[in-house]
Amino acid sequence: MRSTSSRRAASAKLRKMPRYVYYFGDGHADGAGSIQPLLGGTGANLNEMTRIGIPEPPCYTITSEVCTYFNDRKRTCRS
Repeated sequence: MRSTSSRRAASAKLRKMPRYVYYFGDGHADGAGSIQPLLGGTGANLNEMTRIGIPEPPCYTITSEVCTYFNDRKRTCRS
């Protein structure tokens, strides 16, 4: 079993990693309308509608950072 300090260190490391996918649906949303520049207009609105209780089918939003990365590399996932 991991010690408390090693769990805290692992948790802190995870928090520092950038997040690229935000889930929404089933009454739960990882994102919010306030992060529209990151999720885009549609993604932010769908996350916000889920947060206020409007039923949305489960799905996810990929951040604009991923789209920029993809387009900057001539639409390929290779570096």
